Amino acid sequence: MKKCTLSALCILFLVTAGCSGMEDRKDYLVGVSGELTEADLEASGLSEDDIKHRYAMMKVYVITMTETEAVAIETLDKVNYVEMDQEVRIPEQRNEN
Repeated sequence: MKKCTLSALCILFLVTAGCSGMEDRKDYLVGVSGELTEADLEASGLSEDDIKHRYAMMKVYVITMTETEAVAIETLDKVNYVEMDQEVRIPEQRNEN
């Protein structure tokens, strides 16, 4: 019984310790002047596979990344802003007649 309990505690510790360094990956909007190159992405710990979408007219990328990677990519000279992608709600307009 002691061996079973000790083994279970060891497994629980390893799982907990292994997950503590993992950050959630979320979608971020990245506004740029110019284009992000593979070297830019690699410098931030990212790859082209992390790019979810690129809005060419607005020069904005949607990139799936961790908060740490978002902070890293924000330091690039060609990056104007980085913000978490989120749903926006616009209140209903009232008609005043």
